[in-house]
Amino acid sequence: MLIVKNVFLPLKDRWVEGVVAVENGKYRSILYNGDANNGGANSFEVDSGGSDQILDFKDEEAYLIPAMIDPHVHVREPGFEYKEDWSTCSRAALKGGVATIIDMPNNKVPTDNSDALKIKQQIAKKKSYVNFGLYIALTDENSKYMAEGSYEKSICGIKIYMSKTTGGLVIDSKETIESAFYQTKPVLVHTGGLEGLKKVLSVYSRVREKKEGLPPLYICHVSTKEEVSEIKKWKGNFGSIFAEVTPHHLFLDKDSYRGPKRVLPPLEGTDDLKALWKAINDGTIDICGTDHAPHTLEEKHRENPPAGFPGLETVVPLLFDAMMKKRLTLSRFLEITSGAAEKIFGIEISAKILEGKDANFTVLIKKPWLIGEDGYETKCAWSPFEGMKVDYRPVVTAINGEISYFYGEFSKKRIKQVCV
Repeated sequence: MLIVKNVFLPLKDRWVEGVVAVENGKYRSILYNGDANNGGANSFEVDSGGSDQILDFKDEEAYLIPAMIDPHVHVREPGFEYKEDWSTCSRAALKGGVATIIDMPNNKVPTDNSDALKIKQQIAKKKSYVNFGLYIALTDENSKYMAEGSYEKSICGIKIYMSKTTGGLVIDSKETIESAFYQTKPVLVHTGGLEGLKKVLSVYSRVREKKEGLPPLYICHVSTKEEVSEIKKWKGNFGSIFAEVTPHHLFLDKDSYRGPKRVLPPLEGTDDLKALWKAINDGTIDICGTDHAPHTLEEKHRENPPAGFPGLETVVPLLFDAMMKKRLTLSRFLEITSGAAEKIFGIEISAKILEGKDANFTVLIKKPWLIGEDGYETKCAWSPFEGMKVDYRPVVTAINGEISYFYGEFSKKRIKQVCV
């Protein structure tokens, strides 16, 4: 049994000190306040022979939260292993307090068929340190099979690219886009901006006139106030539309950012950042995804660099720090980092700290930290947030009830493939 003592736990939008016991991969017992103080770990019948593992944070200001579920990750393997692979990417996730990642399909050789899915699944099962899920890319060639639901048992969702990306996956045909909405898994869309957003929303509306029941429509990396306004209008009539924001669009703006250049969508101005934060707090934006897109520094310093920023190691510390500084509530923090993903994708991995649920959690301590000062786990070894100060950082991450990250040390434990 694993026992975690003297930590603050989230309870109804407030922090309560408590003790957590984990056994057989699940939360066995959770004690709050006086219950934890009257007996504490002893109430869990600690094994006097020493087989129980006890983590006691009595000398730290420590917070235990559900580990993040990141639905927007570019692992890069297979095809671009020199940038990132499943081992380095998942270790970066662990260090950052992320327990589950879902990998995008725009590899060097796109993941757009069953054989490509099987190859990626085999690699992930062998090398990943965290739970994982997979997407398949929509193409004009596979749209018929998408509509028939041929891939549903292997994927977390279908990804549509409506603007330029790796692998030549751009879709323009409304008929092809429509085909994705005749199956049940979430459909994630890289719209390329406001016009693409309006186009996919109109197709989604048209399908509703033809059939009952639509799959979730997930709008990736919303970055402008105009997109926020458009999504807000549509969400009033569609309970199945969800919007994502990335950490770099929340914390960086085009005028002050001085790091390695180019990301898609591009960084915007401070008015757009304000609109995004407001949209998080009023529920227009449902979820945070990192769009973790590692490229080497050599590539990023070229005249025409590839687009993308790494983000797995920094997203939880940045958002947690923002939450503690009252930029968003505790309940919204938990929702955008784990709760929404669990609901949208039907992930039975638990985004809640409840008895009987899977124990995927991270512990953050209050300790000032300059991002990048201790290096990186991601193979690309840089961050757009380098040098930024945060007051909290993850020091322990548990995957399915077992400690996989502990103060800089990694251990590969039992993992799960989600959505299947």
